[in-house]
Amino acid sequence: METQLFLILFALIIFSAFASFVNAQNKPEFAEQPLYDAKDNGINVLLDHSHQFTFFCAWDIPPILREGGFRVISSQATLDTVLAKDGKSRVRFGNGKQRPFGWMQNPEFNAVITYQFDPNSQDYLPEEIKALKQFVENGGGLIIIGAGLHKPEDTKKWVINSLAKEFGAFFSEKPATASFKDPGSELTASLEIPNSGRYPSLLVDDSWKILINGAENLPLLAIREFGKGRIAIISDIEIIKWGKDSAKNQTKSKNANGTFLYGLLNWICANQSPVGGSRNLPKEAWGGGAIYPDQEIELGGITILYAKNQKRDLLDAVQKYMPEVKAKIESWIPSAPPKDRMYLILSSGGGGGWAVNVYEPKEVGIISLDQEGILSVFAHELAHTMWGPPNDKGETAGRLPELFSEAHAGWFQGKIAELRTGKRNGHDPNRLFDIDKDGKSIDITKIEGKEHDKGWTKLWWIFQKLDERYGAVWYPRWVWVKNTRWMNESDRKLSWDDVVEDMSIAVGEDLFPFFSEIGTTLEKDRFPESEFLGKKIVLPIAPITITKTGNAILAEIGDYKKEISVIHD
Repeated sequence: METQLFLILFALIIFSAFASFVNAQNKPEFAEQPLYDAKDNGINVLLDHSHQFTFFCAWDIPPILREGGFRVISSQATLDTVLAKDGKSRVRFGNGKQRPFGWMQNPEFNAVITYQFDPNSQDYLPEEIKALKQFVENGGGLIIIGAGLHKPEDTKKWVINSLAKEFGAFFSEKPATASFKDPGSELTASLEIPNSGRYPSLLVDDSWKILINGAENLPLLAIREFGKGRIAIISDIEIIKWGKDSAKNQTKSKNANGTFLYGLLNWICANQSPVGGSRNLPKEAWGGGAIYPDQEIELGGITILYAKNQKRDLLDAVQKYMPEVKAKIESWIPSAPPKDRMYLILSSGGGGGWAVNVYEPKEVGIISLDQEGILSVFAHELAHTMWGPPNDKGETAGRLPELFSEAHAGWFQGKIAELRTGKRNGHDPNRLFDIDKDGKSIDITKIEGKEHDKGWTKLWWIFQKLDERYGAVWYPRWVWVKNTRWMNESDRKLSWDDVVEDMSIAVGEDLFPFFSEIGTTLEKDRFPESEFLGKKIVLPIAPITITKTGNAILAEIGDYKKEISVIHD
């Protein structure tokens, strides 16, 4: 009997240990949100990006708030989704190379910050407005931020006003100008009020207390009680940005306006207890997180994430045209298939995108309000994840100079733009001659910092000249040659001479004289012969001249492993 009891107890202990292990493996893991030298005040802030995603709000606001002791969770899911007490949010788990997407129970929040600057951005859905009103009525805090002066017809359709009017406020097209006045509230004591400027004014009812006025007593910042909660409304994000009047006082300005934000958040949260608990919460990391949109579309190895308030015509672009764009880029630059599924985040507002390649699965963000913009940014960010034909080991080898990364992505972005619209616009190689009159003054080996865009433009012109002489196949052939040639030195940081050698081998002609003529600093003047895959190659000088280029070469590339025949002399 004792033996049986012992065995049963032993089995229970083993089962309990196993269950604990399984739970530990399945438990969402997040790093502790850094608060730097600040004391944790236990206040959870939801930073809403589902009605517009801007880089300043996404990547500058969270750190400054954490320096004040606040926990910040940014979100691209609609507000009703994230504020639902029994709901779940899509996040990325883990802190290492692998960060899988999954679902976590919605955290509690003390405050919500929502903003919108473009009248054409995504809607505040009725269910979002209802959820926000209920959140504030129950004691939550809310900050509403606008930006930009808009035409009367645009102001009327500006959807942030559908939210503001529920609380007795409205963003107006009437400009508030200097001088700006602070009646003396403690809340605004540290705020660096602008010296000048024109900002949208606010129309507010008698429930609001005005904290900052422009000329003619037009309000810019106001606060009010609502139910058990509190609200603040700011007419323009520029009012609270740091360094707006002078870049020289950036640090001082940041400290001042950060202190203002801390005080404003503490005020709107004063009628409730801090959420508290663990600081191990999801946090933005390189990409668009921390909470991602909850809706999804599958597209051949890509999962497109979008929020419920996404515009229908933008979703049409994803479903109807994105597969064609994806297939075209894959045909132009054949690459090793990604190890993991790619996630594409269809964000709100307009303004570019991002690509996360530092951890898996890869994440690409697109911020655009028109179909061609979405497809263009998609082409750019997709190209960032595709680096051409691998070597026989299935690997890439030889690290290109930094300039190539954006030039590579922009090159294929421009091709897609011309394929779809007939124009490459900002990616037109002939823009080179607006910044480099004779084609010889910009040295791509000397490009640094803010000059990168000039380097990209010159590389696009070089790529186009090579396209016109050798056909578009030269590009994937060059990458394959690079990956093959440096197979045994896979992490070699390539010099510019290495790059031009690889290109010369790929096209079968010596490109050193051409690169030298266009002002490129190289160690050698000629590369008359080489050896590749055990075969000696004689490389005559490539007779390429400095002239404007024609239209993009959009034909199929053919076999990139075959030697190239010149298509235009």
